[in-house]
Amino acid sequence: MIREQDHIALFHSIHRVLAAEKHLKEREVDFLLIPAPRELTSACGLALRFAPEQAVEIEDILSDADLRPAELFVREESGFRKL
Repeated sequence: MIREQDHIALFHSIHRVLAAEKHLKEREVDFLLIPAPRELTSACGLALRFAPEQAVEIEDILSDADLRPAELFVREESGFRKL
């Protein structure tokens, strides 16, 4: 379940999302690998879900690993908003 204010990171390929998952697990960051929401597009069908409090840390880790998400969204009451 995606809660309001959760952040969703989408990637262009399964390889990139799994590499991102590996880097985040190594750093013991709190996140979940989830099926990409139907309302959003994702070439690989998987996404990362994380709390807004984790956003800066996760984005920094992924940026340092050259694994920036293709798109970032936040869940709001009315749906998803692109960041």
